Amino acid sequence: MEEPEMQLKGKKGEAERPGRRWIWHPGRRWPCLAVPGPVRAVWYNRTVTDKFTESVYVLANEPSVALYRLQEHVRRSLPELAQHKADMQRWEEQSQGAIYTVEYACSAVKNLVDSSVYFRSVEGLLKQAISIRDHMNASAQGHSPEEPPPPSSA
Repeated sequence: MEEPEMQLKGKKGEAERPGRRWIWHPGRRWPCLAVPGPVRAVWYNRTVTDKFTESVYVLANEPSVALYRLQEHVRRSLPELAQHKADMQRWEEQSQGAIYTVEYACSAVKNLVDSSVYFRSVEGLLKQAISIRDHMNASAQGHSPEEPPPPSSA
């Protein structure tokens, strides 16, 4: 079967050379410059290798192959991800324990600040108890020191 010739302009002087013409090759979307002789065999070899390469590319990128590659990736990376998850859970537990300790210490300090009223009351009662003790010691020795202060109503 003879291939149809086309009147297309290529590079300057390309189509004017004897033995060259534009033809449509099967499987190509554009016309190619036909060259007679051994170069034509190279062209067909190149076409076969191009088609073979395209077939291999299609097979390599088929969805089932993609799913297989995805499965391989998951199988390889899953143990490492599981280890990271276990580490993160352990660190979270340790962090929660530390947070609880800090919150407990903060509440204890706040309660200490709030109990300053009670400490002042205890201080006043201790001062009153010391003065009563001094008064009792003085009366036991026989001399009377100054009058003890009246008990506070705090």
